[in-house]
Amino acid sequence: MSKQIEDVVQRCDICKRFQNSNAKEPMIKAELPSRPWEKVATDVFDFKNRQYLLIVDYFSKFFEVSMLNNLTSDTVIMNMKSIFARHGIPEILVSDSARYYTSSKFQEFAKSWEFKHITSSPRYQQSNGLAERTVQTVKQLLKKAEYEGKDPYMSILNFRNTPLDSDMPSPSQLLMGRRCKTTLPITKKLLRTEIPENAKNSFVKKTGETETVL
Repeated sequence: MSKQIEDVVQRCDICKRFQNSNAKEPMIKAELPSRPWEKVATDVFDFKNRQYLLIVDYFSKFFEVSMLNNLTSDTVIMNMKSIFARHGIPEILVSDSARYYTSSKFQEFAKSWEFKHITSSPRYQQSNGLAERTVQTVKQLLKKAEYEGKDPYMSILNFRNTPLDSDMPSPSQLLMGRRCKTTLPITKKLLRTEIPENAKNSFVKKTGETETVL
């Protein structure tokens, strides 16, 4: 199947139109964290004259994107809080040295929410490599969706649900331990997560509900 997918991509006109040029020099890979959402990278990018905040998990490569009303520290912080409320507070956040990340307000945010904030070198922004690469991925998804007249959110969902390679699960599986339902046919069994037995027993005892086997 992997070979068939590769053949389809190579014949895809849209993929060829929006493919990235080869990198001039490979980035040095960062050490893989021990768990999901332990270490994340962030960046702000522009697409169609709108600014977006991106946060990507080093472990799962799962990313979140949020449109910004402006580029102030307050707006970046508020959108970041919304993402952290869904996935938890990371141990480490890596960013570039843009003013909204280096402001006193952002430093106070990092201190009060108890995460370590690391900034890349102002002279070598590529050291925030994961965020840079993910920005390019997101832009490609948005461009392809626009070109084909498709829903960009569905493109993002499908990307999150696609295995990273033949030996690695999808970003959704690595982050949340489950596949996400898309419009592609899938059995209900494959959408299930494994809930700890003690949690199941506690739920049944409190609610009186029994588990339905799919």
